[in-house]
Amino acid sequence: LMNLLGDLENSKARRALCDVICELGKNTVELITPFINDSRWYLVRNVIYILSRIGKEQALPYIFKGFGHREPRVRREAVQALGLIGSPRASAILVRALNDEDTQIRSLAALNLAKVVKKDSLPHLLEAVQAKEFYKREKAEIKAFFDAIGMIGSAEATGPLQKLLEEKSWWGSGKKADIRLGAANALAMIGTPEAKSILQSGRNSKDQEIREACQQAMERLTILGR
Repeated sequence: LMNLLGDLENSKARRALCDVICELGKNTVELITPFINDSRWYLVRNVIYILSRIGKEQALPYIFKGFGHREPRVRREAVQALGLIGSPRASAILVRALNDEDTQIRSLAALNLAKVVKKDSLPHLLEAVQAKEFYKREKAEIKAFFDAIGMIGSAEATGPLQKLLEEKSWWGSGKKADIRLGAANALAMIGTPEAKSILQSGRNSKDQEIREACQQAMERLTILGR
């Protein structure tokens, strides 16, 4: 079946066969892992997909190897797999992935790091969003990093988030509004009395961007039932 998977060209057929192999290979991971060394990047990606769905920690070294692949689509699958398996052993790779050259990989790494490592990942995420160059990143990536911080839900993030929300001196216009909205939404996700107070105060700010960001975040609080 693994050999057949490598020969199939139709993506839907490949995914269907992957699901079959996931079911049949639950207790025979050792028959799947050798294909991590295949020269066809799409087969390597499928191997990682299969291993992540089987979800056994013995597959982690092979997924780690997949993260070193030159093809970004393979690395993306590896980062996603680490989140699905959910082992703390994945933390070092996910931290490395925060600096990958691919924006989607960085975004996935942030979200999966928050899910797998939780509070221990907060210093890495805060370091990233406070970096001088972060405001230059794409809107979706900015949102992903702040959502990851919000998912952790730690009050320790409140101070840095408030600073990013209210910062008056920036290194350039760039994505200033996106940074502020991301920080406000993260505060809404944290949802502590202090975080809510910052948002409520921000709705009365003289700065229009801060007012709008806080208003949107407060509306998010309502949606979340907080």
